[in-house]
Amino acid sequence: MKYTRDLPEGATQDQIDRTIAHVRAHLSAVADADDDPDTNADDVTVHTEHRDGRIRIVGDLDAEPDAPYLKPGFDPYEGVSDELRALAVDDEVGDER
Repeated sequence: MKYTRDLPEGATQDQIDRTIAHVRAHLSAVADADDDPDTNADDVTVHTEHRDGRIRIVGDLDAEPDAPYLKPGFDPYEGVSDELRALAVDDEVGDER
């Protein structure tokens, strides 16, 4: 699982450090059943890339997300009754995706 954040090239070291901490905590939390940002933090690898005038912080965790809505193949409409499938307030009842 990967997660990236971009900063402007002129970002301070403090901004870079805080963004690295955010990336590490985010990946750790989405892989944990209790959304704990510390549980998997030591397993997250983080590196920086300089590209197109930006600093990209890239985090990687060799784990699957815990939340079903983050997993491949998740269908947000599964189990939702037809009358709740309207994409907008003014759509007809039962309009499909």
